[in-house]
Amino acid sequence: MRDRVKALWQAAKSERATPREVAFAIGLGVFVGCTPAIGVHGWVAVGAATLLRLSRLYAFIGSRVSAFFIMPFIIIAEIQTSHFLRTRTWVALTWKNADEEGMALLGDWILGTFLVGIPLATVLGLLAFVVTTWRHRAKAGQALPESSTIPPT
Repeated sequence: MRDRVKALWQAAKSERATPREVAFAIGLGVFVGCTPAIGVHGWVAVGAATLLRLSRLYAFIGSRVSAFFIMPFIIIAEIQTSHFLRTRTWVALTWKNADEEGMALLGDWILGTFLVGIPLATVLGLLAFVVTTWRHRAKAGQALPESSTIPPT
């Protein structure tokens, strides 16, 4: 498993994509990773990236936001957000029963995908843009922006 992750990371580092393309692909993958399509997030992200002509590798990496230890918290956030907006009440939901209860509240889960998935995809896409821009500048040998703008006296 470690070798596969290392190979995926090396492929991501060597892929030729602009920071903007990386940001959109990561954002798409994160959004897809927030959907109720448990078990096929990676495939859906790769398919969507192919249709939109984005980096399939970065979309796949973004879809990993749905890792087994993170997904219950995303499900809870999506269901609670949409259910509260609809009914002004909270659902008795824990991280242990989120996936089973999530199917019973599928409508709230789908609505919550947009309410939570879009902001999460935006934030992580912007973060990917910043990191990729920094890497491209560092690779090109350009001077990185200084942390302080106050000139020395």
